[in-house]
Amino acid sequence: MGADLRQEMSAMGADLRQEMSAMGAGLQGGMRAHGEQVRAELRAEIQTSAAETRLQMEQFESRILAHVDASAAETRRYFGVVAEGLKSDIKAVAEGLGALDERVERFRGEVREDFGKVDRRLLHLEVRVIGRSDHT
Repeated sequence: MGADLRQEMSAMGADLRQEMSAMGAGLQGGMRAHGEQVRAELRAEIQTSAAETRLQMEQFESRILAHVDASAAETRRYFGVVAEGLKSDIKAVAEGLGALDERVERFRGEVREDFGKVDRRLLHLEVRVIGRSDHT
C-alpha cells in the first residue's frame, strides 16, 4: 500500500503541477491580454487628451489673435486721431507763418519807404547845405 500511495500521490502531484502550469499559462495569457487592453485604453485616452489639448490651443490662439487684431485696430484708430490733430496743428502753424511772412514783407516795404523818405530828406538837406555854402 505504501508504493501505491506514493504512486498515487506522485500522480496527483503531477496532475496538480499540470493544472498549476495550465493555470499559470492561462493567467499569463489573461494578464497579457489585460495588459494589451490597458495599453490600448491608455493610447486612446492619450490621443483623446492630445486632440482636446490641440483644440484648446487652437481656441486660445484664435482668442489671442482676435485680441491682437482688435488692439492693432484700436491703435490705428488712436494714431489716426493723433495724426489728424497734428495735421491740424501743422496747418495752423503754417497759416501763422504765412501771416508772419506777410507782416515781415509789409514791414520791409514800410522800412524801404521810410529809408527812401530819409534819403530824399537827406538829399534835400544836402542840396540846401551845398546851396548855402555856394552863396556864401
